[in-house]
Amino acid sequence: MKNVAIGVMSILLIIVSGCQMRGLSGNEVMASMLEANQTAISYYMETDYQGNDGDPFTMKEWRMADGKFRTEMYEGEKLVYVSLYSDIGHVLLDYEEEQLITYDSPETASYLTQTPRESMMQMLEAMHDHYDIKMKEEAKLLDREVFILELSSKQSDNDEMELWIDKENWVLLKTNFVFDEEWMTSEAAAFDINPKMEESLFIIDDTIDFEPVSLNDLVTNEVIDLEEAKEKADFDILIPSEEYHFHEATTYPRPEDEMGVTLTYSDAEGRHLFSYEVFKRDEPLAAVFGNEEEITVRESPGLLIWDHSLKMVAWQEDGVQYSFYPENDLVTKEKALQIVAGLR
Repeated sequence: MKNVAIGVMSILLIIVSGCQMRGLSGNEVMASMLEANQTAISYYMETDYQGNDGDPFTMKEWRMADGKFRTEMYEGEKLVYVSLYSDIGHVLLDYEEEQLITYDSPETASYLTQTPRESMMQMLEAMHDHYDIKMKEEAKLLDREVFILELSSKQSDNDEMELWIDKENWVLLKTNFVFDEEWMTSEAAAFDINPKMEESLFIIDDTIDFEPVSLNDLVTNEVIDLEEAKEKADFDILIPSEEYHFHEATTYPRPEDEMGVTLTYSDAEGRHLFSYEVFKRDEPLAAVFGNEEEITVRESPGLLIWDHSLKMVAWQEDGVQYSFYPENDLVTKEKALQIVAGLR
């Protein structure tokens, strides 16, 4: 019953998102979604990536039905990264820095062990508020039947994606992405279901003698109080009215040895209400998500996102960029704009 419910929700997602069938009947699409493999599968895939920024690279991925996986990233013939997930947890081998980076997060584990179909539906659900999703056609890639989905931003004229999705298992085999002057494509060069895979693939080679570090060790954020934040920043920081209580500030490095500051505020009962990020910025404010609404904030051009996936108010003032994020449902859009207007 749960799988049927997921299938029905998937159909509704596509329909509500404005899916139009071109060359396919609605019944064919619905049947494919319901008949898609809803269990985990084992596969090997090799994907080539290229874009306008940087050199082409290749990803090789081995994934087991029980959740274990190994991915390798190559620049030409050079192995750059290996990512492993198994009983030992999530490990990243950085061959350039010669580091073995461990990362332990229940949320990451939950995401990494999803079936391809679950991952795809989660991605589409997160995107359908921001993009019009249309069924373009069906095609073949590597002798696999695929659906091609076209996604176009509801807010931007030049923000488009094309997804080639395996019809049987909903593995993403090919993508075309364009955002303003940026573009990237990926295409599977090999895709093999249920190949023979040795357990050694998911074990760290004993001959590797990299420096072991935790991801937390690589995070250089420093927790400080408000006065320290004001002293460390080489710019003035606007703060909210006394109605809101300072909780903490964190600093983090930015390019060219600059520093950013994030401040978090609570109410009188100690509930975290909002945070805002502050850093120097010479470049004009620019939309990066494709679903920003242009508004006026404190007599300056600003950007607003307010939906189930992200809530943010951003603007620039005196050479400093502010990005405001609510952290509690008590902070509505109207309340957020009121708090921002009251910063002094």
